[in-house]
Amino acid sequence: MSILHSILHRLNSSCSRQATVNKLSSSAFDFTTSTSTSSRKNFGRRMSDHLDRTAHNFRQPGISNATVTELKEVSPSVKFLTLKVANPNFHFKAGQWVDFFIPGMDSFTGFSMSTTMRTFQEEGTFDLAVQKSDHPPTLWVHTQCEVGDVVGVRVGGDQINYDPSPGDPSWDVLLLAGGIGINPMYSILQQVRDLHQERMNDPTAYKPGKVELLYSASSMKELIFKESIEAIASGAEDINCHFFVTKEKITPSTHISDKRIDSEAIATAIQRLDKENLRCFICGPPPMIADIETHLEECGIREDQIHCEKWW
Repeated sequence: MSILHSILHRLNSSCSRQATVNKLSSSAFDFTTSTSTSSRKNFGRRMSDHLDRTAHNFRQPGISNATVTELKEVSPSVKFLTLKVANPNFHFKAGQWVDFFIPGMDSFTGFSMSTTMRTFQEEGTFDLAVQKSDHPPTLWVHTQCEVGDVVGVRVGGDQINYDPSPGDPSWDVLLLAGGIGINPMYSILQQVRDLHQERMNDPTAYKPGKVELLYSASSMKELIFKESIEAIASGAEDINCHFFVTKEKITPSTHISDKRIDSEAIATAIQRLDKENLRCFICGPPPMIADIETHLEECGIREDQIHCEKWW
């Protein structure tokens, strides 16, 4: 792993300043809020460094080798990777991300996982959906990555985690995703589905609350996971989804709108949920997150109920 020494030195130096956050709490919904409401909404549009943005976040110790076992295009701008990890200590919670290290490349980035731990335990693999950009690691995924390539991965993230225990309250959940921000939300949605299945077989298992997913993308083709999301929703009466297309002319239907996720859509979703026992998870472009936070607050949602993943 000598090719990673310079990156690891920088990573460990930064993370050592925040050693106290490297333990996840036992709460079903782990998160760290390090900024005020006003500063959280003061988002820039400039691409900033992944390490600088996540220096205060939880990270697991050590880096695991991951072999690319599948690579395919799932939309005009997104590639889908399946990676196999042999390290028995590798584990994660629904909603978390991985630091992604590419051999021979000085810079690294983070990608949110779209898989659940149950899938990893059964198959030894996890999935990433990566949107193309000019950032070197992301560009590598789209232009150079091949099946059989080995990269380094390290689990991190504490803003969005969903891992309830049997004795935890049955929180309702509102998932709000923009573009590639669907990754952690899809992971959580699958976790809810898995928990419903466990509950059917074991009445002492955790009982999930109701779930509403609002998912926005520029076009129908960019609504990745759409068919799988619809299948999950159709198989559970307590899970509902609604899609939003912002830059393509479409014919709206009962669960697809030709607009952005707005205050009306959010208010409608919240009406179907228990507002006092609600957790809201948001992932997407910073301006979208800022708008949604404002809409949630206007609906009476408390700041401590809102958990965000901000990717520049």
